Amino acid sequence: MQIIIIIFLTVLGAIMGSFLGCMGYRIPNKIKTTYPSSFCADCGKPLKWYMNIPILSYIFLKGRCAYCDKPINFIYPFVEIAGALLFLCNYLLFGFTINFFISTIITCMLLVTIVSDFMYYYISDRVLIIGSLALLAVNYYFLNMSDVFYNIISAVIIFAVMYFIKICGNITFKKESLGDGDIKLMGVIALGLGLINSFVTLFIGSLVGIIFSLIIIKKNKEGIIPFGPFLLIGALCTIYFSNYITPLIDKFIIG
Repeated sequence: MQIIIIIFLTVLGAIMGSFLGCMGYRIPNKIKTTYPSSFCADCGKPLKWYMNIPILSYIFLKGRCAYCDKPINFIYPFVEIAGALLFLCNYLLFGFTINFFISTIITCMLLVTIVSDFMYYYISDRVLIIGSLALLAVNYYFLNMSDVFYNIISAVIIFAVMYFIKICGNITFKKESLGDGDIKLMGVIALGLGLINSFVTLFIGSLVGIIFSLIIIKKNKEGIIPFGPFLLIGALCTIYFSNYITPLIDKFIIG
């Protein structure tokens, strides 16, 4: 039974990676979710069903469109592979506990945001709303009402803190220093992780973002680095390593 669950979740993760990667392209470009069917972004020709098999299609097509022979952006098979591995990792680490569902919701948000933020510097409000509702539903199912209320207050506080950081950054650098999508995203993350772990997420996400920007400078013409994926990676790292992080925080706070 265990192996069946593992195979199912790995395949599901790849499928979700394919779907959510597609949404990461469609939403910023104002293309409907269901229409038209999958098509080549270069030549516009609709893809046949066997050209949409996650991961395998990219391999069989040798990374190129079957019609125009233009290279397929590697970000799409990347999110499919990431989806498969992260879904599997979430289950192996947590089983079907609250942390599995929180980490899987964050994973799904990450798969969309990797495409939309890296390619278009866009974090979808639709994704944030769905993620918020999903995290609230998980909170309501697994936690008592006082803990649910705490997470909601945490979301409000972290949103206010991030907005304050943005104002200070705008004054200091005389330009937009933090996107509104990033601020709202941290609020959503706090719904799942709470206040303290949200600050840990912000620290890890900032660290990963700085390292990435030093290795691969990915900025738009205003010099803004897509921050959303790094915040979500920070959230996953915080959950994955909570057994090590939580005792350190308790020791620091309690002494």
